[in-house]
Amino acid sequence: MPKQRTLYLAALILSIVLAIQLTLIQLNVRGILSTASFSLLVRRRFVSLEFIALCGLYLIWLIKSRPQTTATRFLDLLKPASLLLLFAWIAHPMTSDIQLYLQYGLMSLYRVNPYLTNAVDFESVMSTFLDWTQTSTYGVVSLLIFAIPAKFVETNVFLGVYIFKLICVIFHVLNSYLIWRALKATTYRDKVTLAYLLSPIIVFEHIVEAHLDVILCTALIAIDQFLKARRYLLGLIAAGVGFLTKTLPIIWMPLIGMYLIRERRWKTITKFAVICAIAVLMLYLTVFPTIDAWKSILNPGVKDMTAGSWHTVLQGILLRTQLIEGSTQALIFTLFDRFTLLLFAAYYGVTLYQIYRNRAIRESELMVKIGWVTFVLFAFATPWYRSWYASILLPIAALNLQSPFFAITSFVFASVSTIASLSLGYETNTAGIIAAILTMGSAIAVLLLRSQITPHLEAKFPQEVELSTHKVMK
Repeated sequence: MPKQRTLYLAALILSIVLAIQLTLIQLNVRGILSTASFSLLVRRRFVSLEFIALCGLYLIWLIKSRPQTTATRFLDLLKPASLLLLFAWIAHPMTSDIQLYLQYGLMSLYRVNPYLTNAVDFESVMSTFLDWTQTSTYGVVSLLIFAIPAKFVETNVFLGVYIFKLICVIFHVLNSYLIWRALKATTYRDKVTLAYLLSPIIVFEHIVEAHLDVILCTALIAIDQFLKARRYLLGLIAAGVGFLTKTLPIIWMPLIGMYLIRERRWKTITKFAVICAIAVLMLYLTVFPTIDAWKSILNPGVKDMTAGSWHTVLQGILLRTQLIEGSTQALIFTLFDRFTLLLFAAYYGVTLYQIYRNRAIRESELMVKIGWVTFVLFAFATPWYRSWYASILLPIAALNLQSPFFAITSFVFASVSTIASLSLGYETNTAGIIAAILTMGSAIAVLLLRSQITPHLEAKFPQEVELSTHKVMK
């Protein structure tokens, strides 16, 4: 207990310092406060080292703490975490995504269609803060949420930012509660819940940076629990709501659909098809009246762009190669892009076949399959990869302890993603190439070391976990 208290105090001090530093950096960027007199304190490298130290403390706690369930209420776990979450909320985001969220929210409030109008073409108090200028890449559920803080933006920009961050805190706490509730029959209940609630990676990406993926995680947890309760229609609807938040769940729905085909759940499939048809018609009559509007949610703004991926590594090498002509470089990159896409398509096809043919794959295994498909997309086939993408793998890992190798793969990939992005950035310069190699290389390294890692994981995650998890599902 004393050691855990020491770790907690050290983590709290680091969280306070990071919150102050990140806020000072943004005040300096906005021209509100000059940091010239204490520039060393707010250097990005210094901030990244502190964040790495925070991750180190978290890892020590994760390894040393014992998996015992003592909390009778979720509030017993939330109370000690509340100060850490408070300072995560106070820290101003480094990303500019939140400004784009608020701009789309304002456009919705003024009844300007953000799927047909570029963000830069709508004049507002947020216009000067925009780094991205394209139409909205987020679904209608996201726009409804963006509209809430956008109501306060014209009063004060910071008020809008922190109200949206408060929404992110609420969703993060909700996600942690749903995980705690789902794991009620497992020995690891408290430890896994705290690991999710206090994860520096999740807290940084979902609360500090306030990325929309925190809401996508809620949809993902709902999918997991509805499928395991065999309420398949609700699981599909949850996936649909996730798609109307961000487009990623579009790759999950066919996997669930194939499972339902195997189980001959024709009524469920028909009902969902009818719901989809009604939803598409309503969207067509309101916010998606043209093909271009539908294309907007596929994020055309990053077409031909790369970040944090193997594509970034190849592009960086080609740009530095003087012996190859520009047209040849473009051809090499196009072929590589198609190869990775075909690689993912092949893996996806094999996964669909396995779900259909292997009756041993039940709901929990289906969720892990969804996790692996998403991981492969991120780690091998996505040209434009951002560090927060991998955070959505972690709720799948937390809810499916019977697959510890997926859990460790997700943990390593998400951790290295955030640390590499924060420390080096994901640009096409030398530092960005190194960051991409570290991120994507970590995924390959874990996969190659599977035979060495698995025996240790099986010892750490005894068979009791799997049995108790299945007991919950029944």
